[in-house]
Amino acid sequence: MQITITDDGIKVTDALKQYILDKFKRLERITHKTTTIHITLSLENLDQVAKALVHTHGTEFYASAENESLYPAIDTLIDRIEQQINKHKQKIKEKRHDRSEKYGPEESKEL
Repeated sequence: MQITITDDGIKVTDALKQYILDKFKRLERITHKTTTIHITLSLENLDQVAKALVHTHGTEFYASAENESLYPAIDTLIDRIEQQINKHKQKIKEKRHDRSEKYGPEESKEL
């Protein structure tokens, strides 16, 4: 998994980088094929903004969060990305289940 952190008007400290890496490692438990994660940290008005673009399984997930402090914004951001991934996984699971019911074994008819 490759994580890229871009800062726009915010100084990213080593502690902040480590915090982001630790939080986004949670995604490895959910999806094993996450290839790249692009994180952008910026300052808009008085709010700290965190945005993430996650590439996995040929699908992209995008979320953003803002807060007065960057750490809660990152927490909200990772929660939103996890929700999107779980929702996508559930859709795929339901699709497979529907397909198996449609083309499943037919009941034998007795004469």
